[in-house]
This record gives sequence, C-alpha cells and structure tokens, in this order.
Amino acid sequence: MSRMSATTMSLSEVASEAQRLPLDAQLELAETLLRGLRLVLHGRRPEIVEAELRPLSGMGEAELRVLANAILAPDYQEELRDLLRKNREGELTKEETRRLDALLSDADQVALLKARALYTLGLYQKAEEPGQ
Repeated sequence: MSRMSATTMSLSEVASEAQRLPLDAQLELAETLLRGLRLVLHGRRPEIVEAELRPLSGMGEAELRVLANAILAPDYQEELRDLLRKNREGELTKEETRRLDALLSDADQVALLKARALYTLGLYQKAEEPGQ
C-alpha cells in the first residue's frame, strides 16, 4: 500500500467518509470533534486543533489498524475509573483533581489518535476502490 499525503476535503466529503466508518468509530470521531471544539472555545488556538484532525501520514495499513484498536492499559483505566467515581462523589483532593485532568487529557489524545487512524484507514480504502 502506498503512503497517502494529507488531503483537503469539503465538509460533505468528510461527512460521507465518516458515515462509512463503523458506528462505534463514528461515535468516537464525533466525540473527538466535539472535544476539539471545546478546546477552541476554551482558548486553544484553532490551528492546533485543526492540525489534530488531519489524517495520519507515514503509517501503513497494519500500523493504522493497530492504533485504531488501541485501548488504555488496564491499570490506567482502573485509576481513571476510581478517580471519576471519587469525583462524582465529591471526594477528590486537589492533587487527585490534577491527576484526573491529566488522565482525561491523555485519554482524549488516545481517542484522537484512534479517530485519526480510522479516518486515515477510510481514506486508504477509498483510494483503493476501483475508479479512484
């Protein structure tokens, strides 16, 4: 499989590609886009968020599939779950709040990478279709 370069697409093309993804990938992509919008609304520069939503380059299909199926390590998930529970119960210390924020930020980055990998795989598949 050849390497793909970044491609500029219209909103309708992006929506069409997104609809071809499995439903769970569509949901993850939507959540990632919403997180990006929240970052912009909370003061992050739009060009940083825009760069995060581009296809991944320099990776083959197998590497992209591994990344798209990546999960958080079980001990990481457990710590996150515990801190989220304590947060719901209003029992977080300031240090735990900082740790929860860091864990959520890391989890957002993993979700973003997974969404970008799925998006890039979709572009690969489209490029391989007859007549493309």
